[in-house]
Amino acid sequence: MDGSALLVFALGAGAAGFVSGLTGLGTALTALAFWLHVTTPQIAVPMAAAIAVLSHMITLTYIRQGIVWRRVWPFLLGGLIGLPIGVAALSILSADAAKAGLGLFLILYCAYGLAVRTPPIITGGGRPADGAVGFGGGFLGGLSGVSGPLPTIWAGLRGWPKDEQRGVYQPFNLVILGLSVAGHGLYDRFDPIAGTEALVAFACAAGGSILGITTYRRTSDRNFRRIVLILLLIGGVTHLIAWLARN
Repeated sequence: MDGSALLVFALGAGAAGFVSGLTGLGTALTALAFWLHVTTPQIAVPMAAAIAVLSHMITLTYIRQGIVWRRVWPFLLGGLIGLPIGVAALSILSADAAKAGLGLFLILYCAYGLAVRTPPIITGGGRPADGAVGFGGGFLGGLSGVSGPLPTIWAGLRGWPKDEQRGVYQPFNLVILGLSVAGHGLYDRFDPIAGTEALVAFACAAGGSILGITTYRRTSDRNFRRIVLILLLIGGVTHLIAWLARN
């Protein structure tokens, strides 16, 4: 990778780290927007998962007071059950169609969420509902590689403060992404990645994450909600456009 490509790689990692630090999601979406211009998906995708894990590990230390483990475990249990089922479903379901459907849902939901002044709050369902959402996230993660939106939306609908929202969906994403990184490593998908590229990506992502979490701590709950909805909306549009381009 030449100097200009490495600069783009560094900018992508830094921007992805910042977005992750600010919101607790969107790492891969941001990184791939830069990286796919200078490298292949075979290198970019596993590396994006790796810096997402790094960013979660850094930022979770700043919001650890928001992690309530008795609230988190139903999501994790559901996700761990749903993940292999989603992988198995790849043989009968279309991952592209799943991403398109998720994209349309995100567009409609986020447009509604941004339009209303007072968002709806769901207090019923308890742990079974939380576990079902985790299952859905794990299933979509196994089927299409997109595990985060459902737990993120649900945490917002629960009406929890921003630290407690992140205290649910970030541990969930960390576990699912950690399994993804382990899978990439098992299939030697990190072998083509040069040491210099990896070091640059990790360093810039770490710096961006710290800057992002610092900005997050100055952000109100209301503004945090809007930022998350905008990021999910962008993700939904991206998934839908990608599907339309292939069909």
